[in-house]
Amino acid sequence: MNIDEIRDLLERYRQGTCTVRERQLVEDWYAALRPGDEEPLSEEVIEASLERVRERLPWVGEDAVPMGRMPPVGRGAGGRWNGWGLLIAAAAFVALVVAVWMLRAPSSKVTPVGNALADVVVSTNRGETRQVVLPDGSTMELNAGTEVHYSKLFGVTDRSVDLVRGEAYFQVVSDAVRPFVVTSGGLQTKVLGTSFDLRAYEGHFRVAVLSGKVEVGDRVLEKGMLARMDSSGLVTERFDGEEEVAAWRQGWLYFKDASFEQIAFEMGNKYNIRVVNASRKRVWSYTGLFRSGSLQEVIETICLTEGLHYRFTNGELVIF
Repeated sequence: MNIDEIRDLLERYRQGTCTVRERQLVEDWYAALRPGDEEPLSEEVIEASLERVRERLPWVGEDAVPMGRMPPVGRGAGGRWNGWGLLIAAAAFVALVVAVWMLRAPSSKVTPVGNALADVVVSTNRGETRQVVLPDGSTMELNAGTEVHYSKLFGVTDRSVDLVRGEAYFQVVSDAVRPFVVTSGGLQTKVLGTSFDLRAYEGHFRVAVLSGKVEVGDRVLEKGMLARMDSSGLVTERFDGEEEVAAWRQGWLYFKDASFEQIAFEMGNKYNIRVVNASRKRVWSYTGLFRSGSLQEVIETICLTEGLHYRFTNGELVIF
């Protein structure tokens, strides 16, 4: 982030047109610099703070403007800086916070296409979960084996996310002008401000509402309702609690009348292991909630319940 981009950010902050996250970055720094102090800060305090920031900035080079020679924008009487002057001075720190946030953010791929920017692509591998903060302040928690796309201009004209595969838990910041839309499996889930879990593994679509309301196709779902696709189309029903639809957020596993294929998929996705059924048991209808993160505890409990055994062979979990 160069000085022109920083000034642009602060100008948008002054005009009230920056994103929720950008505004929070500026205001958090301002509050941390002068907690509970109603008196204007002296120039010496400001410059000392900025000097500490400058020493930590990795991109400050020969062409950078030294902090000590920045123009005296926003000073009031007596050599003190007013509120807007503080925001100008905060620019360097905002750049630092944004840079650190980008370094810690999930790895993503942005590919230019012609003169336009392609989607931002964020994905997780099997055995991996990740949280993503979108430009509007909404968050996505991605389950293992998930891929989502969103525009580099997300939040400017609309708020659209494409869940290509996998499962994500969304907490959406309310915006009456720009609804939040997730596209997956040929269906759109539209919300204004809510939290919901959307699952789209291997063609199996399901959306469950944890708070607020969402619109899926021609259905409106309220808290405690889910919609799923089956052979007859979109079916709606109620669920008992969050663990039934989003146990993965706590690192748990939940099965309800699950087939072996469902059990093998969930365990394989969470622990990145292939599960093979070498037993004579072909009809499964297993129900259980596992709060432990231990693979061995999960498989031992399942095998004990079903009267089976297991072994690890060549990187596979074999049930017999």
